[in-house]
This record gives sequence, structure tokens and C-alpha cells, in this order.
Amino acid sequence: MEIKDILRQSLPLLILCGIGEIFAGRVFGGMAEFLEHLPGLIVLIPAIMGLKGNIDITLGSRLGSAAHIGVISAGNIWNEETKQNVLASIALGAIMAVIAGIFAHLTCLAFNLPSLGIINFVCVALIAGLLAGIILAFVTIGIIILAFKRGYDPDNITAPLLATVGDIITLGCIFLTAYIFILVI
Repeated sequence: MEIKDILRQSLPLLILCGIGEIFAGRVFGGMAEFLEHLPGLIVLIPAIMGLKGNIDITLGSRLGSAAHIGVISAGNIWNEETKQNVLASIALGAIMAVIAGIFAHLTCLAFNLPSLGIINFVCVALIAGLLAGIILAFVTIGIIILAFKRGYDPDNITAPLLATVGDIITLGCIFLTAYIFILVI
């Protein structure tokens, strides 16, 4: 692929992603009131966002590689290979969310910060992580399908688009989970 093709596919998307990250920052800023009611949650947010981004970008890369070698195609995207990759990313996300919840609690204890408690941290992390993981798995498949239909290389658009969309969706899922916890607690 030539440099001009990479630039044509990537540059407009990267500009859009920059704008999307500004929007994600605005969503995060809107969570200030909820963060006051859920002590220590601020410790968990970067961990959940980072792990969701890493897991879903890896899923996108795996599906992009599968597309390059012909294992999946636009007409055959929801095959066994895709299903196994999606299930693995959701399972990995759930396991890592539990670990992130535990470490968020331990971090609060280590730095003498107020904590939600280990059970609440794990519940928030798990619910937000699973919800974001399921949504982002389908977004990933949609991105791969769109890349096929437009004749783009999925490797040029999947990672930046998933990073931005993943941040926005993950923040929204954390926001929703935090809201539910405020109602319940």
C-alpha cells in the first residue's frame, strides 16, 4: 500500500478520532457529580478504559488479520473464527475487570483514599466492562464490515476508531453503572 493510500484512509479518521476524544473528555467531565458519591471510582476509570481499549483493539487486529488471510470476508464475517474471537475478548474483559476492581480497591487502601469496597469495585468494573465489551465487539465487527465494503485496509482504521469509540462507550458504561450504584447504594 502506498503512502497516499494510507494517508487517504487514516488522516480524516484520525482527525475525527481527535474530536471524538474531546467528546469523551466532556463525558468524563460530566461524571464529576457521580464521582463525588462513589469514593475511589476515579482510580478504576483509567484501568477499565485501558483494558477495554487494549482488548477490543486486539480483537480488531485479529479480525483484520483474519480478513487479510481470507478466513473471514464481508459475506462470511460471523463465522466460527469470529465467534471464538468475540467470546474470548468478552471473557478476557470480564476476568481483567475483576482484577482491575480488586487492584482499584487495594490502591485506595495503599494511598489512604476513600474506597467503595472490594465487592462494589468488582461489581462496577465487571458490569461496566462486560457491557462495554459486548457493545464494542459488535462495533468491531461493524468496522470490519465497513472496511470491506469501502475497500479499506482494516488495519488502517480499526485501531484508531476503536480507541476513540471504545473510550466513549466505556465511559458511558461506567457512567451508567455508577448511576445505578448511586440509586442502589
